[in-house]
Amino acid sequence: MKKFLAIIFAAVMMPSLAACGGDKSTNSSSGETTVSQDSESIESKENSTSQETSEETTSTKNGEIAPAKDGEITLSSGNIAVVVNGKTVPMPYNLVELEAAGVPVNETFREDELASGDSFSLNLYLDENEDYILIPDYYNAGDDSVALTDAEAKTISMVSYANEPVDQGVSLLGVTFGMTKSDVKAMLGEPMSDNGDSCEWQIAVTDADYVGNFSIYFTGDGDDAGACEIRLDFMEW
Repeated sequence: MKKFLAIIFAAVMMPSLAACGGDKSTNSSSGETTVSQDSESIESKENSTSQETSEETTSTKNGEIAPAKDGEITLSSGNIAVVVNGKTVPMPYNLVELEAAGVPVNETFREDELASGDSFSLNLYLDENEDYILIPDYYNAGDDSVALTDAEAKTISMVSYANEPVDQGVSLLGVTFGMTKSDVKAMLGEPMSDNGDSCEWQIAVTDADYVGNFSIYFTGDGDDAGACEIRLDFMEW
């Protein structure tokens, strides 16, 4: 089942952005977005019983998360959130709530609407140089158009173009920009896969019908390399 889910996430994830000190000109221009069709929901579901653990949990500012077992992180739906300046914004990452937490407003697209079945990856720049970006992937699963400020997202990414990323006060599952690979693994446990400059964990949610994937790209393949792209995906199943 774990291998099956990994294949599904590999199929629906966007290609890695050219972050980690890459040329920003290869990315979309300021505030530019991409539109695509929603992924199909996973139709099959396996019933499983969550196992109690006495392992020490790690504080992620928005909750406690036990280290991964066999590459899988088990958490509650309350941990599915982005933390901005100490304020927790839970999935579905409402745009108004992100702005209230301190994420700068994207005036270009804020008043836009999403047609039925469309998704919208919105660049929210965290600094004046546009080296740090928070990107919620909003979608409209309804039959009618919806305002972007009312849209929902099950995927959110943090991307940095800095050569040496540093913490911007934003985190996903406790991971911040610039956090070293060794510190990430010490906090979250061994990943499902370690490709040198990237790691990936699967996520099991104890109190909701979601399956998740957490992937991190680093500035290099050494243990002291800093996190430069952090992506949290969920699907209903």
